Amino acid sequence: MFNKILNHLEEWLIAALIAVATGVVFVAVLHRYGTSSSIDTAKWATAHGLPWVAAPLRGIYDWLSSLDLSSAQELCIYLFIWMAKFGAAYGVRTGIHVGVDVFVARMAPARARKVILFGLGLGALFTGVIASFGADFVYGVYQAGTRSSDLEAPMWIVYLAIPLGSSLMCYRFLQVAWHFFRNGVLPHHDVGHVEGIGVAAAPAAPVRIAPVFTGGGRMSLFLILLPLAIAAIAFASKLGIVELGGGLRSALVFALLLSLMLTSMPISIALGLTVLTFIATLTDVPVASVAMKLFTGIESFEIMAIPFFILAGNFLTHGGVARRMIKFATSMVGHWHGGLGLAAVVACALFAAVSGSSPATVVAIGSVVMPAMTAQGFPPRFGAGIVTTSGALGILIPPSIAMVLYAVSTNTSVGKLFIAGIVPGLVLATMLGITTWYRARKFGYPRMPRATNRERLSAFRDSAWGLLLIVIVIGGIYTGIFTPTEAAAMSAVYAFFIAVFVYKDMRLRDVPRVHLSSANLSAMLLYIITNAVLFSFVMANENIPQAMADWMVARGFGWIGFLLIVNLVLLAAGNLMEPSSIILIMAPILFPVAMKLGIDPIHFGILITVNMEIGLCHPPVGLNLYVASGIAKMGITELTIAVWPWLVTMLVFLVIVTYWPGLSLFLPRLLGM
Repeated sequence: MFNKILNHLEEWLIAALIAVATGVVFVAVLHRYGTSSSIDTAKWATAHGLPWVAAPLRGIYDWLSSLDLSSAQELCIYLFIWMAKFGAAYGVRTGIHVGVDVFVARMAPARARKVILFGLGLGALFTGVIASFGADFVYGVYQAGTRSSDLEAPMWIVYLAIPLGSSLMCYRFLQVAWHFFRNGVLPHHDVGHVEGIGVAAAPAAPVRIAPVFTGGGRMSLFLILLPLAIAAIAFASKLGIVELGGGLRSALVFALLLSLMLTSMPISIALGLTVLTFIATLTDVPVASVAMKLFTGIESFEIMAIPFFILAGNFLTHGGVARRMIKFATSMVGHWHGGLGLAAVVACALFAAVSGSSPATVVAIGSVVMPAMTAQGFPPRFGAGIVTTSGALGILIPPSIAMVLYAVSTNTSVGKLFIAGIVPGLVLATMLGITTWYRARKFGYPRMPRATNRERLSAFRDSAWGLLLIVIVIGGIYTGIFTPTEAAAMSAVYAFFIAVFVYKDMRLRDVPRVHLSSANLSAMLLYIITNAVLFSFVMANENIPQAMADWMVARGFGWIGFLLIVNLVLLAAGNLMEPSSIILIMAPILFPVAMKLGIDPIHFGILITVNMEIGLCHPPVGLNLYVASGIAKMGITELTIAVWPWLVTMLVFLVIVTYWPGLSLFLPRLLGM
């Protein structure tokens, strides 16, 4: 009974928090423009002899001016921080937290069991320690009587999210560990759910991987003892037993992080434990400061764009927008060779321009297009290869969650990144389309009848509500009407409106479920961000990025050689980790080196994003592969073979975008950004 009540409270809390935060920003934007437009219109009416129009408008202006919404931004930040802390606990219960399970998944179940329990135990340890430090910190703030700057709310109430959320997360780790110990079953999110997509839309088939490490229990013992041994070395250094120079200290940080990640524990926990161990043993920084950093790490209005874009993408995925975009794309290019395949590429590009998520794009377009292509006589591999790779456009064509993560990690302009991604996104979509057309022509795949102009106009009208979102986001940011976060909030409200009231493909009673799934994914990403901020603090404290930059400059590395190394490192990382974790860990390390070598930060961001696209499309952890596998009912090995022509195209594009900065920088420069 206790768990049932707790589960419902947890779900309703995080769903309500993301809904209220969205409403707060939406109302604040309307208030700002309602105030300015009402007085401007009243002045115009007065100047043109229309006092009967001016009078009510001045009344509206006076009423709006009397409303003080200056604290809306601060309130939104605090709402999202509470959502992140409690949503992270919900993520443990639902299994959404991502980890590196490449090794554990290939072990015999009995041996993998020990490693998984070890990781769950460390997760409980870390969150329990943070809960303890957080409680002490909150008590200190309570005694100090500190209040927030805009809301003037007692800060101890705001910071209470740290101990409460961490305590609940600790309980969830223990609960999952006990259930796994007794039944051998972990909470599982299929890959569709990883992007907050309903199971009906993405019936992901379970992927069975044959054990590779079958000899003895040495591998499981090694994965458990390795992080313990590294931590022991760090404690020995604190006690003066061993001497660690600067280089060894830095190597120890990376070794501990890698060893923890290999146990398949959530990457966010591996980051947090690494920082906690390092601070406790190799620095004089108070360990209690970690709890505070877990709050301030996401105390930024720019980060709030991530949950808003996720929410908008989920409304669009469920709201029938994808189906209408496919119909429009088919009317335009369906009569060419491989028409429905080309329509899939165009539809992926259009949906990418409103969703910000690659797996969401694969599900939204693939669940409609792939069955239709099979029915028309296309080989299943052809359709699966197209959708898997074209879906990756979701993080290159703006809006892009990956670009927001890069911007947060490097203090780069989100708006500039969005504008910079337009031309490369269109070029890659064109290259994928050419590959599709060439193979369809070569193998004689079906074409569709040419649509009439009336049919094209009808399809455009039907999809116009969804396409208008592109104008709202990109146009709003470029013209300065919205900040990227405000544009994301407006897109979420707009997507809700067209899904429920215009297209009517979603019922009002389904909205809380969309809020919950969006909050779940958002909380997972925000928890990674908070711990990645801690890790960046350690990197800066050890001067690691600057040391790397000095070493490369001293050895004559130019920007050409450096970018080659970056591509190889990121492509290799894509074999082990999902994109958000790679960006949050690698970008703060590589970015200072890139700046010292004179590489434009916007160009560098686009390059990293393209690498993440490729990582989504190849095994062993490519999310797009697993999403497409569930839709196409196709094994990962077969799907890997299916994507190779388009994957080669993406690698060629990576070379182009790496060594032709003008491709990324053309549009921002043209627009004076």
